[in-house]
Formats: sequence, C-alpha cells, structure tokens
Amino acid sequence: MRHIARSSGPGLPLNPVPPDPVSPPVPIVYHLTAYGVPFMARTLGIHWIATTFGTWLHGDVRGSWRHGKLIGTDPFLESAIHHRMRDDAVVLDESERQRVENAFAKVIREINHRAYAATIQATHVHIVFSPLRLDVLKVIAKLKYRAVLDARRNMRRDDIPATLWTEGQFPVFIFDIDHLQNAIEYVRRHNTRAALPADPYAWITPIQ
Repeated sequence: MRHIARSSGPGLPLNPVPPDPVSPPVPIVYHLTAYGVPFMARTLGIHWIATTFGTWLHGDVRGSWRHGKLIGTDPFLESAIHHRMRDDAVVLDESERQRVENAFAKVIREINHRAYAATIQATHVHIVFSPLRLDVLKVIAKLKYRAVLDARRNMRRDDIPATLWTEGQFPVFIFDIDHLQNAIEYVRRHNTRAALPADPYAWITPIQ
C-alpha cells in the first residue's frame, strides 16, 4: 500500500487553544457557572478552517494537533514527516482555487445554508457558517470531497495529487457575538489583502 504522510490540522488564530477536531456538532452546549449550575449557550456560528495537503505538518511553528493534543514547534518531527511524504505539498493556483470555489458554491446552495464569510487561499480556506441544521462534520466532508473531485478533473499538473486537503475537520463553534464578528472580519481581511472584495463569492450572505 502506498504511504501518504498526513499533514496536521491547523492552529486556530481566534482561539488560544483550538478545540479537539472531534468535538460534537451540537447547536446547544452546556456550561457550568461558578456555583456548578449549568446554563445553555446557543451556537451563533461555526468557523471552519482547512489547510491543503502538506502545507501544515506536525511540528510546524504555528502548532498542530497530534493524538488529540496540541503540540508546539518540533523541527525534527516536521522534517521527518516531510521526508516521508510521497506526494508534493498542494498549493492551489488561481484556476484550482476557482474550481474549489465552484464546488463550495454548489454544496452551499444544495444544503440551502448561509455562509457569513469565506476565503479560498493557495494553502488554506476559511468559511464562517451560521448555525447548521445538519451535522457539521458531514457538511465539511462533503465540501472537501466535492472540491477534490472538481479540482482534480481539471488540474493541469504532471502529478495530480490524491487529495487536496489535510486530514481532519476542525470546526470552531462560536457562542459569543464578538467572537463571531471577529471571525468574520478575520476571514474578510484575507480577501482584501489579496486585492479582492471582502465578500467575493455570490454564495456569501453577510450577517445582518
């Protein structure tokens, strides 16, 4: 069996310690007060981050998840994983980013769901969703799968990668309006820094 090294999941810039990627996609989460009395926090949004294959390895200075734990910089581990990789790291060119955007647009419209903000970069993507009626992990899996199908069919490379993405889902559940607004503006800044409109895709529905 051909071995493909798996790159790690992203660190998350809006949270000092990103959540475990297997966190359950529930719309209502119970927290405890100082007196041990539970109260409900309703999800206001979901910030999904995905990196392209091989561009964020375990040991990266940005941090990564390994065996359910957040680990820091480890250049020896990062180098060892890089040398085991049988496929090159995936950096999406402009045409490939357009294919990914087209695939995302189809899925968002099929599930009839709101995306408050989104950006598709050469090595990573962000989408900030409104609370999902569906299982968020299944939605993310569908987005990634459809993007792979569409992009690989149209790639003009000598060596077409087996996948585009780092393994894992990595949703961040947002319960605070300030966090939600910060996440949206963080994603929009990616677009304006690339000389694009803040909301460059027709399937984005800005928050009211």
